[in-house]
Amino acid sequence: MNSSRRNARGEVTLRRILQATVELIGRYGYDNTTIARIVKATERPASSIYWYFETKDELIAAALENSYSTIPRSHRPWNNAFDPDRPLLDQLLTELGPGLLVTESERSLRLGIMLALEGSAAASQVQEPFRRRRAAALTRVQAWWAAVFTSHPDAGGVDHTAGILWMTTLSLTFLDGHYISDVVVDEQAAIRRSRILARALDGAFRFLLGSAQSLAREPDRATTASAVEASGGDDRLLRVTRKLVAEHGYEGATISRICAAAQMQRSSVYWRYKDKDTLVKAAVAEPFLALLKPLRSLTEPTDSWPELSRALETMMNRVRAEPDTVKAGLLLKMQRWEPPTLGGSAVLEGSSAAEADLASFFGRIVPEEHGGHQVGQDLAWIVARFIDGFMLAPALGYPVRADSATKILIPLLTSGSTPEPLPTTV
Repeated sequence: MNSSRRNARGEVTLRRILQATVELIGRYGYDNTTIARIVKATERPASSIYWYFETKDELIAAALENSYSTIPRSHRPWNNAFDPDRPLLDQLLTELGPGLLVTESERSLRLGIMLALEGSAAASQVQEPFRRRRAAALTRVQAWWAAVFTSHPDAGGVDHTAGILWMTTLSLTFLDGHYISDVVVDEQAAIRRSRILARALDGAFRFLLGSAQSLAREPDRATTASAVEASGGDDRLLRVTRKLVAEHGYEGATISRICAAAQMQRSSVYWRYKDKDTLVKAAVAEPFLALLKPLRSLTEPTDSWPELSRALETMMNRVRAEPDTVKAGLLLKMQRWEPPTLGGSAVLEGSSAAEADLASFFGRIVPEEHGGHQVGQDLAWIVARFIDGFMLAPALGYPVRADSATKILIPLLTSGSTPEPLPTTV
């Protein structure tokens, strides 16, 4: 961006262009946020936009950079150095409390995640603002957990690299899941969730303090279910539609692109599906929700922690087997349309139903004297947000191995379900 032109043409026009671009990305994604749409939204000629920016990518990157600059330092995860003289639980609450509140600043992080998911943006400079901040967050969180491990009395000179990596991954995975799914959260819910998540992460740390070396972090290449098996059947039209949504977002997966890629006539597509929305629901929303089916099968009164462990590992292996389904499903989940799309509504409703089923499961196995119903809801929130973050992880370059993650999640959840003294303030 030319700064001399910026000064000459005025800050008001530039802010209007940047704000409109952010709004359009949230609705249309990278692929279909065009200069023509920006011109219409700003009521400025294309020449006015090109006065500041040479390309659409340069404009989008600048819009995101400007949006990130409004995030207060206090909302950055793990912004404070670990203090070995303060209890771990106390400091976890300090870090998690502000992070789990939903604020306007999180919108920028959601947009960055959406662009990281959308395949057509992969080779573009538009991902750079998000990736730089992601790398900085990774460095901060990793340094924080490294200080926790090295200062612990039981550290004993052992190499805790694996434990540090796992705690960093868990911390960021939960926050990613929060950014993906928590659009509205009241302050009391955020405080309650930060308390139970702090207890859960403390339990995971204590587990990893002695067990991290036995857990593999990188994924193996085998999968337990093929894409077709996990989806319960498939065909070319659905596969093509799913891939195009993953590549270009809902708006960019046009009927013209779908017909060309599937080598089908438009009339043949409409003979099977009344409109694109119905097709996307069948191609993306239904197989995406099918991935959650193992967690929705925990309905028997005798279900217990081992059943949850098996269900989680089955589900996570299916997720790894279907990258296009995951990317497309998360994009539908994150984009907010008015009126909502059929597929987007189905993903949101199905995800909420799966979380409710998990809450019912936890309500059965957590003793009433430990909080029963409310703790069950909060543990279900933890699992649901971990799943969202786990689905996102490969797109951000850190795929997580399902069997090892499951081994950590169980002690994490059992710690979260067991009441222990916690600080009274966040």
